[in-house]
Amino acid sequence: MNLKIKLDPKKLYILAISGGIDSMVLLDLFMKGGYNFVVVHFNHQKRMDSNLDHELIQSICKLHDVSYHYIKLNIKNGNFQEQARQIRYQHLQEVAKNHHTNHIVTAHHLDDLAETVLMKLMRGSNLLGYSGMRDVFLMDGFYYYKPLLHVSKEEIYNYAADNQVDFLEDSSNQGDDYLRNRIRHHIIPKLKEERNFLTQIKKYSDQLYTTFDYVRKSSLSFLDGKNNFKLDCFISLHEAVKKDVISYLLETYSIYKSTEKIDNIIKQISSKKPHIEIKLDKEYDLLKTYNDVFIKHRENNLGSTNSKTLTISHNKADIPMEHIEICYNKLDFPLLIRTRKDGDILSFDYGRKKLKSFLIDLKVPRQQRDKLILVVDQSGTILWIPGLYKNQTLGHDNKIYLAIKES
Repeated sequence: MNLKIKLDPKKLYILAISGGIDSMVLLDLFMKGGYNFVVVHFNHQKRMDSNLDHELIQSICKLHDVSYHYIKLNIKNGNFQEQARQIRYQHLQEVAKNHHTNHIVTAHHLDDLAETVLMKLMRGSNLLGYSGMRDVFLMDGFYYYKPLLHVSKEEIYNYAADNQVDFLEDSSNQGDDYLRNRIRHHIIPKLKEERNFLTQIKKYSDQLYTTFDYVRKSSLSFLDGKNNFKLDCFISLHEAVKKDVISYLLETYSIYKSTEKIDNIIKQISSKKPHIEIKLDKEYDLLKTYNDVFIKHRENNLGSTNSKTLTISHNKADIPMEHIEICYNKLDFPLLIRTRKDGDILSFDYGRKKLKSFLIDLKVPRQQRDKLILVVDQSGTILWIPGLYKNQTLGHDNKIYLAIKES
């Protein structure tokens, strides 16, 4: 069996090598092709014999004078496969940075593509998920290559036999604990009995990518480099683009996504409620405030006065910074700054009004309301809200100058 890969020989590549037949064939092709590369091996520490993979890869790299990185992973809780995938990406990118390259190679092949397409169909996904994998894609500034993506597992076995490629079988791949393994062991073999199954999978994936590329370009054009959007413009989009806009935003923040999650977000933000807050994961919320929709880190939702200092003077010359002038007959000193509280009342010449109602009338976004700085006296009378309100019901006998600056 004669396999060849076509990549730029001038670039430095980071190869993820597991010790299994797919990656060892990939390693053999890189060595015979004369490419410049670095090998990275991950030990997931899930098998008693996992160290044998390390010893095999290390010996080959030493024999051929190839730079080798050995990384042990320790994943105990949660979705093991997803966590392992994310951590592998992080380490591969770190190794690439250390070697001053952004080209990473994995050994995914045509059978992997078929498994991924079937998994996504079963779980539900957007167009990108349904179409499985691409042979080259850009993520986080790194190029990921899958030069064996259109090569079947059978062809890989044939190449290994013809070229005497050493490899180890991963015993954990023989069980049915994971959905991918069940698809691999019980579904794919049956489908392969049908004519040209893998060829049709490739065509199906290519067709979906063509569609996805068009939709994604529309999404990026709509967002125009921003991670937020205006609701009225969003509502006018085609349904496919709406879903991909939300999908893209979730991808940007590395938030888990599903068809149901995306549909639910669109349904909620399309409602008539002026304010909606949707918990996306442990760190991020999606907020709708009138016509604005955006994702916000939860730690940044609350305001703080810790970094603010109130300056007070009866002499305007003592306050060179931006300030306001308050007229009053009597104030209950000392004055202080704080964030808003339930029941806060503003005073006007025509009467009193709840601060909450005042902010709603001005259409101040909810997340900004909690960041507002209020200047009050000891009795709780609100004197000033920078940019929004100044109390003009306090009299005219005296003047005072107020300014707020960062500490």
